[in-house]
Amino acid sequence: MFTPGNGGLADWWHDISYVNFNNAGSEVHGWYRMSQTTGQLQALNRSDKINACVEAARTAPSGALTVPPGAIRYIVTSPGIDAFGWNGGAFMAFDFEVGLAVHEGGHGIGLNHTFSNNPDYRNVDWAAIGEYDDPWDAMSWANSYVATTPFGAAPAALVAPHLDRMGWLPRSRIAVHAANGASEAIYTLAATNHPEASGALLVRVPFAPDDLFRYYTIEFIRKDRWSAGIPADTVLIHEVKRNRDAAGVPVGEQIAWLQRDLARADKAPAQALDANGVQIRVLSINPATNQATVSVRSEMAARCLMGFVWREAQPGDLVCVPPAERAETRQENAEAASRREPGGGAYGPNTCRSGFVWREAFDGDAVCVPPASRTRARASNAQAGARANPARIAYGPNTCQSGFVWREADDVDWVCVSPAARQQARDDNALASSRRQPGGGAYGPNTCDSGFVWREAFPDDVVCVPPASRAAARADNAAAPTRLMIP
Repeated sequence: MFTPGNGGLADWWHDISYVNFNNAGSEVHGWYRMSQTTGQLQALNRSDKINACVEAARTAPSGALTVPPGAIRYIVTSPGIDAFGWNGGAFMAFDFEVGLAVHEGGHGIGLNHTFSNNPDYRNVDWAAIGEYDDPWDAMSWANSYVATTPFGAAPAALVAPHLDRMGWLPRSRIAVHAANGASEAIYTLAATNHPEASGALLVRVPFAPDDLFRYYTIEFIRKDRWSAGIPADTVLIHEVKRNRDAAGVPVGEQIAWLQRDLARADKAPAQALDANGVQIRVLSINPATNQATVSVRSEMAARCLMGFVWREAQPGDLVCVPPAERAETRQENAEAASRREPGGGAYGPNTCRSGFVWREAFDGDAVCVPPASRTRARASNAQAGARANPARIAYGPNTCQSGFVWREADDVDWVCVSPAARQQARDDNALASSRRQPGGGAYGPNTCDSGFVWREAFPDDVVCVPPASRAAARADNAAAPTRLMIP
């Protein structure tokens, strides 16, 4: 199951992750005999179950194992005790199949359950409403559509919000609607299980200026390969959001909610959406090219960043300013008549009294204001671009904390580093060919010249760099989780 080429777990992860996940270096140890009975183990809480198994391995009379720090652990018991996953491992019975190992192992790498917006779905009485109701996703196992493998059923896929969270989607294959300032657009989607097709693998549609981690995602999936068990080729729309605390503040990690068409008896995935100021329409599905097209419209490009509001010096004045400036602008409009010369003057009926000038916030703005107000309006106009369109800074689940940027050593390198480290990665990439031995060497065509080593920022990163650059890449990788806005 864990060995590539056998149609099992290793192959599922290999394909679904676009070769970003592999089981290389995995080891199998045991069996280890427990000191507790089955009943005693079942009575323990889950944390204690994990500790009991780890301790049994550590103190075994032969073949003892101390689990290395940072290792992801699959703990398997016979007979079965429980089935669950946590960020760092999975706990399963000896007769597990691919689907269960994928699902609990998904928790092991930090993935959450998927949900739907169906208010009538409850998988089990202890689950939340809508939880597990995304059969296109492994994190809704065992409610997932399945493919048959030599090792039991396997789930259809990981939906795009999970692929995005893991950093497995190439940066160039993610489209962020309205980031370019356009309110309407038509997108060509490549099926997520056919990345060889051209088009976006995910369209992100932000709609909440107060929470840039809340947005819709759009993806297309074909009924073939691991997804041969789904009902049909379909476009999936998810709302990605965090829970909110009692004060309404977003907290915790993001959860993906499949948007179903609740007006249909079968509540199939919605192929159109009109909510939160967003309109999405599926225009076509073309199995021959493994592509779909969708139209998207939203007003996000015209919205202000948090902390700013439209000035509204006149209807349609959508320049973003601090709230105090809008209040002052309204006051200026209210006092305009009292600041003009009675009966007009040299500049016509809008001639200002001494000490006042036209505001000129826009062409034809002849409201009389103190000179400082005109200066303020000009400054706000100059800064308008930097204060508007939250979509352009909606960077998704791998958003870096302030002061960090993505390293971008390749198109799927989402590790957060200092700006200097990103520039170093770009410089090293540009110099790569000049640092290899001409004609190759002992390590093949990427053999480095003396004094250089492979950077190894990720598997198969064979860019030749000074040893200090490799050490820096390893340090940045280790620190990466602490540098995310949502760890």
